[in-house]
Amino acid sequence: MVPPEPDEPGPTGSPSGTEPKYPRPKILVIDAPEVTPALQGRGYAAKSGSFGQPLAVPKEATYLPLYSSWDLPDYTEQGIIVADLARPALKPTDEPFELPVPGVRSMWASAGSGVIDPRPGAMLYVRDAMDRIHQHGGVFIIFAAPYFNPRYVINERDLYGHLYDYASKSVNTDNWSLLSDLRWLSVSNDIGREMDVADNGVARELAIEGYFSDGEFNCVIKPSASITNRWATLATSKYGDPVAGVIGPDPEEERQGWIFIFPKIKRRADLVTELVDRVLPALTPRLFPHAEGTRWTRRPEYDLLRVSALKDEIAKIEETTRTRVRELEEQIEAERSQYGFMHDLITASGDDLVQAVIQALRTMGFKDVRDVDADAQTAGEVGPLREDVRIMDAAVPVLVEVKGITGTPKEANTLQVAKYLAPRMREWGRTDIRGLAIVNHQRHLPALDREHQNVFQADVLTNAEQQGFAVLTTWDLFRLVRGFLAHGWRHEEVADLFVTPGRLRPTPSHYQLIGTVDGYWPKVSALGLRLESGVLRVGDRVAYELPVDFIEESVTSLRLDDQAIEEATAGDYPGLMTTLSKQQARDGVRVYRVGARA
Repeated sequence: MVPPEPDEPGPTGSPSGTEPKYPRPKILVIDAPEVTPALQGRGYAAKSGSFGQPLAVPKEATYLPLYSSWDLPDYTEQGIIVADLARPALKPTDEPFELPVPGVRSMWASAGSGVIDPRPGAMLYVRDAMDRIHQHGGVFIIFAAPYFNPRYVINERDLYGHLYDYASKSVNTDNWSLLSDLRWLSVSNDIGREMDVADNGVARELAIEGYFSDGEFNCVIKPSASITNRWATLATSKYGDPVAGVIGPDPEEERQGWIFIFPKIKRRADLVTELVDRVLPALTPRLFPHAEGTRWTRRPEYDLLRVSALKDEIAKIEETTRTRVRELEEQIEAERSQYGFMHDLITASGDDLVQAVIQALRTMGFKDVRDVDADAQTAGEVGPLREDVRIMDAAVPVLVEVKGITGTPKEANTLQVAKYLAPRMREWGRTDIRGLAIVNHQRHLPALDREHQNVFQADVLTNAEQQGFAVLTTWDLFRLVRGFLAHGWRHEEVADLFVTPGRLRPTPSHYQLIGTVDGYWPKVSALGLRLESGVLRVGDRVAYELPVDFIEESVTSLRLDDQAIEEATAGDYPGLMTTLSKQQARDGVRVYRVGARA
């Protein structure tokens, strides 16, 4: 559920009774009021809009209903979006909030900070439309602000006017939710006035380097591994952290647009005007018909007859393609609906994370997985709550404690499940009960940017092995489910992992670690294997453990000392043909022999 559109649109900021000199591109300027008249003065079709008005409220440990006040005229049809992510001045309010009627689920915002900010909700509402603009070549000029989580929930009032405790569902949004691509940026607070133009020369090539000498920044922006190939830093703090940058198109992912991110620039209107006047027509000429030069001869009324016929054929192919794309998009939505819990595993906390863990366990074949809190509420049980989940059809019962945290797990996060073992043993009259602590650590970071090697403290791992419980990150659970689905692993090949003390790794039981990659020869698509244990034969299957997934391949040939061999043993350094790329076949990648299956 997202905030509804406002009932009465506000003013658009367009001059009354005037037509723009350049009807395209359409430009929407959001919460940057001085930019609109500057663009309109240059003849552009610019309109003003707003994500909404934040309200100052008493600081209380309560939630207030979120009412939208955003005004984004014709936002689905824009070619360029200029947006300031900083929160505007608060509007005091002494009027009581109109409360939704009991039983109606709606969005609520925490009043704990003394601010009710509707802007992240508005961004979430329009994000799909903004993504579409971006995918089709639109340009976004964004002025950065520190990350802000409004702490929205979806809930409803009971007959007494109180919010239900059990029905609350967190809403994952923030003031950087305008575009999906922005989730790949790590935004952290920092302030300063000294900004240096990046050494890569991009800002100088665009001739905008002069604007960074007169402004300030209040956050630094670092790209994750997912977009480093499309990111170019424009300016940095004195310590080298990016404060401005640009995300370019990604044709492979059908993202054709550009995203410019700037700090607080004093001459902001001049910067935007210069970008629209001079920079963007060269980067995205399709958006600027008035700047097309002699390309007007390619319009239908002037084009060659044979060319027009060929274009008609293209149009038919495109229509067939669009139909097929719609079918594929429906399949994508169905897949996301079925397996959306996978992303909750690595982003969520609280009950959302618990439900994601339960779905993951059921996906891998566990039939008797119980939500302990929900069962207790249904049965009307009172008393202290214990574990979050029980796996009752593992080799022995497993008590599962689930945590979502922003940092790395401390000892208390992971040892809590051990406290539940003794009471359950007494209650059930058995001693063969196991514990499992599942932690979604550093959950605000993209998963590949998190710490993975030393997540758990050494004392925690020692206690886990000695006290009979396991520890698992949700990232490893995510990888385990992906491998289960991708390679058709069987339930019995992963089930015993959950009753084995110590750190649970996402490796099925029929994988035998035999060595690591050492060397790669791209001309012949071969790699070297440091065979450390076991025997490897032609015809065997091997699995390579990459950062996210396992890739399985058959061993079609083995070479040792430039001679073809049928078998290699521990201590050998054979060469294998492979389909892995050079980037995938990095030194140190673990290699497993895939065991025979009945």
